[in-house]
Amino acid sequence: MNKTWLFLPLLLLPNALCAQVGLFDLAYDDPLNTADSLLFKQGFVAAEVEGSMVKYYTDYNPMVDSVVLFVNPETEIVAGWFVKYNRENTPQQDEYLLERLHTMHGREVQIAGAESQLIWGLDKTRSVHAQYTAEGNFCVLYYDSAQDYLFALPPSVRVEQGAQGQEQR
Repeated sequence: MNKTWLFLPLLLLPNALCAQVGLFDLAYDDPLNTADSLLFKQGFVAAEVEGSMVKYYTDYNPMVDSVVLFVNPETEIVAGWFVKYNRENTPQQDEYLLERLHTMHGREVQIAGAESQLIWGLDKTRSVHAQYTAEGNFCVLYYDSAQDYLFALPPSVRVEQGAQGQEQR
């Protein structure tokens, strides 16, 4: 019996490593209820559901405009999330966020495109992308290419983007 207790933590270690926790303590494969509770405890409220996206807003964190969960509607499991920070944040605040990302996901990044997107490769399909929008918001996307279809923008957002050149809140 003592051997079982010694090996149990070793068996659970790979599962803990696969959790890939990110900003706001959210993790890939979290049940929607868990992610919702984590965000609620941090002052976020779900305001909209559109397709696979659940949009959260807060009045308590002036650094953040919104958090969007990408959820598999059949399993209610989080496939990824998007954080849009306030464009009025100072360069020091953005540097702090970047340092947090480096602390969580490592210093090794790829730089892609003319927009200087930083990409942390977490595994074969999961990655973290950070960049500024054209409007000046620092944004972070936790993405899973194996579930790419969940990250497609709904028609109403695409129409708004086409008409105005940006997604509307």
